Amino acid sequence: MDLENKFSYHFLEGLTLTEDGILTQGNEQVYIPQKELGVLIVLLESAGHVVLKDMIIESVWKNIIVSDESLTRCIYSLRCIFEKIGYDRCIETIYRKGYRFSGQVFKTKINEDNTSDYSIAIFPFTTSLNTLDPLILNQELVQIISNKKIDGLYTYPMAATNFCNDHISQNSFLSRFKPDYFVTGRINQNNAVNTLYIELIDAKNLFLIASNHLPVDELHNTSQFIIDNILQTVHKPERSVRLAKQDQGYKNHYLSDEMLAGKKELYDFTPESIYRAMTIFDRLQNKSDIQTLKTECYCLLAECHMSLALHGKSELELAAQKALELLDYVSDITTVDGKILAIMGLITGLSGQAKVSHILFEQAKIHSTDIASLYYYRALVHFHNEKIEEARICIDKSLQLEPRRRKAVVIKECVDMYVPNPLKNNIKLYYKETESESHRVIIDNILKLKQLTRICMR
Repeated sequence: MDLENKFSYHFLEGLTLTEDGILTQGNEQVYIPQKELGVLIVLLESAGHVVLKDMIIESVWKNIIVSDESLTRCIYSLRCIFEKIGYDRCIETIYRKGYRFSGQVFKTKINEDNTSDYSIAIFPFTTSLNTLDPLILNQELVQIISNKKIDGLYTYPMAATNFCNDHISQNSFLSRFKPDYFVTGRINQNNAVNTLYIELIDAKNLFLIASNHLPVDELHNTSQFIIDNILQTVHKPERSVRLAKQDQGYKNHYLSDEMLAGKKELYDFTPESIYRAMTIFDRLQNKSDIQTLKTECYCLLAECHMSLALHGKSELELAAQKALELLDYVSDITTVDGKILAIMGLITGLSGQAKVSHILFEQAKIHSTDIASLYYYRALVHFHNEKIEEARICIDKSLQLEPRRRKAVVIKECVDMYVPNPLKNNIKLYYKETESESHRVIIDNILKLKQLTRICMR
């Protein structure tokens, strides 16, 4: 059979068949031989209808004369393959006529690098809530996006993605079908409200385009958020790291792994881990030619300097100056994302520029980036300004989103030690005694920031 066009078939039970003859279910793959594949494709093209034996033979064997036994052997082989993966009785024999594929199947194209269209895959959301089926939300979101009929945007059906629930199966899908974008998400309960946290990712180099969190019953807003960010990337390609060279895909993936390792060290929030994070970020910005990654490294290095100052490992004024010098590297960039704005809000806030900090934080919120970090930065600035209740609210929100980030846990413990003074005197606030030397150092250094001469950004 002539297989000129790239395509794939998707079955409701999570099976996927590609034109190379690979049948996939989750992490399992089975190869279908060429003749059997030809027979199967003829049946799939007429799924639900009877296909005459002579028509199958003519389509697969073309001008070669073969007996019915050759077709019978192919049908038997196909049935054995499907039965092995638990998908039996899908090929029916219609007495004295032919065969029929009785399962429901969807046919999709495989996105080619040279096409002007763009495609998106929505992977299954994860949740620990027993009262919610995330696949229902996935299906609704797929339907909403596809029903909007955005010119040039192809949405993969749930039949293609509903078994892509881990990194192995997702990476397999990405490498075989090559969508332009994909969406991942998780559902958590936040103050008794079921909230969907999503990330829109450029599939070519695994770079985060945008993230957001919305109540699960606001899927129309979620779909519009996804579409808007895709359209901005398509119509303003300078926003997208897809401009990175195609042959650097593996290198970019490796650099992204290094970035994640550096962030993990920073999140651990010990002096030793922060020094390790600085080494990683400095090495990354020196060897990467991706401007967005270099910019993020500068901003994270700025946060590292301020974090070391809070631990008493460097002078606060010197740390603030170094942080601001690093931000000078990104000040000329015309398009900045929420991560950059949020870190700039932190540095300016801890440098005494409250109004500038507030504006930057508000802009970061609009650009919808790492919300947990945004709340963490705002908590530090509120703590610095002795707005303890506001700091407590922000750090609690940060921990609700990312409970495993130790830096937020430490600041939460510090904030909880800082309480109103019950005595009627000029000292409105004081902090309780603590056995933790590191906590005392952090609190003391946050208070010392108030004594610094205001440092202005150049």
